[in-house]
Order: sequence, then C-alpha cells, then structure tokens
Amino acid sequence: MNEEQARRVVGDINAYLQQKLWFDFEVMEYQGDTLTIMGSLDISAPHDVEIRFKGVFFVSLPLEWKTDTATPPLRLMAGEEAVGLNQRFKVEQGHHIFRFTPEYYPEDFGCLVCAQAVSFEVMTPVS
Repeated sequence: MNEEQARRVVGDINAYLQQKLWFDFEVMEYQGDTLTIMGSLDISAPHDVEIRFKGVFFVSLPLEWKTDTATPPLRLMAGEEAVGLNQRFKVEQGHHIFRFTPEYYPEDFGCLVCAQAVSFEVMTPVS
C-alpha cells in the first residue's frame, strides 16, 4: 500500500468513526503479521468496526482505550514526527506509522502501529 492509498483508507476510517461522539477500542487479535483492533460504542456489546493492520513492524499501544471522535481518531504520521519515529524504531521501507489519539492520555502519547497496510470492515452500520 502506498502513502496515498493509506491516507485514503485512514480518511474513510475517520469518516465512519466520526459519525459518533466516541469509540472504544480494544486489541482483538495479533496473528502472523496482522493486528486486528475492534471498535465499538460499548465494549460489552458486539463491536461495530474492525481495523486491520497487515505487515506489522511494531506496535506501541495499550490493549484498550477510549477515543473522542471530535477530532480524527486515526492519522497517518508524516513529516518530522514520522522521521523521528522511523529513526527511533528503525522502520523498514514500505511501512507506514499510524497513530490513534486516545482520550485521557497526555497529548504526546500515541497509540502507534507501524504496518505496510490498513483496512477496515464495518460490522454494525452506524445508526
């Protein structure tokens, strides 16, 4: 997945998530090189969305977190911030760094996933 494709998918994910005031996220599964994160309005109910990262290089995030969707909850890192993380984690070419913005954490805290590709599947349409 190239950078433009990754940006487009991140935009689609945010468009879906921002239809609600918040989303709770939880690491659902990490198998092979694929990380699946589920999102829902209520973790005790069936989840609404699955976000899959393929070709995972590194992950730095809590197993569960809450996100206020007033601002985009997921972004593709770019610029100096991405360069710094690339150097720090020795990221291999062809990977992108994605960042969730969790609620109740310091502003510089990021839920980071470095992967080659991202996709999502809506399990429950937003009503």
